[in-house]
Amino acid sequence: MSPVTPEMIHIYERLLKELDELDPYIGNALFWMVVRGRGEPLTVADVARRLGGDPDRVLSGTVLELEEHVVLEQSDHGVIVLAQNAYPSDPDIWGRLTENAQAWGFWWLVNNAHELFYAADGVLVTSVNMHSFPHSLECFGQDPAALDGHLGALRALGARMKADDEAGVTYAGPYPDWETALATVEALTGVRLDVGRFTR
Repeated sequence: MSPVTPEMIHIYERLLKELDELDPYIGNALFWMVVRGRGEPLTVADVARRLGGDPDRVLSGTVLELEEHVVLEQSDHGVIVLAQNAYPSDPDIWGRLTENAQAWGFWWLVNNAHELFYAADGVLVTSVNMHSFPHSLECFGQDPAALDGHLGALRALGARMKADDEAGVTYAGPYPDWETALATVEALTGVRLDVGRFTR
C-alpha cells in the first residue's frame, strides 16, 4: 500500500497551478530537498556549508526572487532546500551533504530530466529515474530497492498511463507524474510544500 493518497497528489496539482500563476517559469525547473541529521539536528548554516555556500553571505529573498540561488529554510522536519533550475550535478555532493544525515528530494528540468532520490551517510542510496515512465521506474544507487515501499502511487500512475495508451484513451491534460513524485517526497519526509514556502 502506498503512503501517497489521491488528496496529496491533488494538493501538488493545485500547487503547480498556483506557482504558474505567480511565475510561469518556475514550473519548468524545480528542485526540492529535505535534509535531516541522524543524531543532532542540522541547521541552515550546516546545510549551506555542506552545499559549498558561505552562511555569512546570506541574501534575503524567496525562491521566486532568487532564481540563481538556493533557498534554505529551517523546519521541525529538517532543513528544506528549494531552488529554480538546479539539480545535484556534482557526484561528490552526497558525501558532503549526508555525512551522518539523510536527504530526500525531487527535481526536474525543462528538458524533461528528472529524479526522485534518497541519499544517506555519504552515498546516493536510491535514484528513481522516470525516463522510461510509464513502462517502468528505473531505480539505481547503492540500494535501488530502498524506496520500493513508497513508490506505489508512481507505479499505479504508470500502469494507468500504459493502459490508457494501449486502449487509445486520451487523458484530459497532462498526467500528474511530477505531482505524484512531490507527494512521494512529502510521504517520505513529513514536509508539505505550499505556495508560502515560495513567497515568504
